Amino acid sequence: MYEIKQKIFEISGFKISYTDTGAKYGRVLFCVHGLLSNSRDYDFLALELAEKGYRVVSIDLPGRGKSDHFKDPSLYAPQSYIHFCHALINHVTKGRHFDYFGVSLGAMLGMALSNLSDIKMERLILVDAGAEISGDALNIVAQIAKSPPVCHSYDAARQALHRRCLSWGINEEYIWQHLEKHNILKNKQGMYVFHYDPAIGRALPRINETVKMWDLWQQIKQPTLLIRGGLSMLLTVETAMKMRETYKGKDFDLITFNSCGHVPNMMQKDHIKVLSSWLGVANKK
Repeated sequence: MYEIKQKIFEISGFKISYTDTGAKYGRVLFCVHGLLSNSRDYDFLALELAEKGYRVVSIDLPGRGKSDHFKDPSLYAPQSYIHFCHALINHVTKGRHFDYFGVSLGAMLGMALSNLSDIKMERLILVDAGAEISGDALNIVAQIAKSPPVCHSYDAARQALHRRCLSWGINEEYIWQHLEKHNILKNKQGMYVFHYDPAIGRALPRINETVKMWDLWQQIKQPTLLIRGGLSMLLTVETAMKMRETYKGKDFDLITFNSCGHVPNMMQKDHIKVLSSWLGVANKK
């Protein structure tokens, strides 16, 4: 039976926190969360896959979870996140092949990381973000980040977290309890806040046009699984179909969880089972 191990990786004095679950030389699944989440979203996935031979490594991007915060908020940007993901991948894989799992922001970072020559990303899993995202959808997400709640009570913080994650399709109380434990903090002033730097929202620009990453998408050759929420505003069915049509690699699969919006939670058993099956470990003990 494996356990979730919280570790620190230091780069030029900046501390990046990550979880590491599974055998030391197991095949690495490198997980990257969404904009306001953290590594602990993938504890259930990590424990399940560790029993099937994987070593699951999940990063806290800068400003999230237990990683350091940037002193300069302008550094909360994709190029910074790619830098730290790249460094941690090299640290944990030691040049070996690995699989990548990214949710929302993490999915966009995965597309950018997929073509780097000094890492060996073998398979790519993208959850509810793809090669085209409307500015309107991005601005809705950004508005949530720009207005982080500060609550007088733990119950109010719980309610705020549930509202933020309502579209994730969570149907089990134990998942909500897990999210509450790893997302809500009591600050020095006795108020309840969330486990991310409020400056992340302030650093986000307003997007006035559709963000298109089709040139990047068409360079991807890894076998790819695209997972979308059937009610998602960020990854539309039209974009998902076009990604399938324009994919230039060997193997592309699209899975939709119809009861979810942005994003499928990937914590409950039916979500994990789908991913395990795609990875080819569904029946391994």
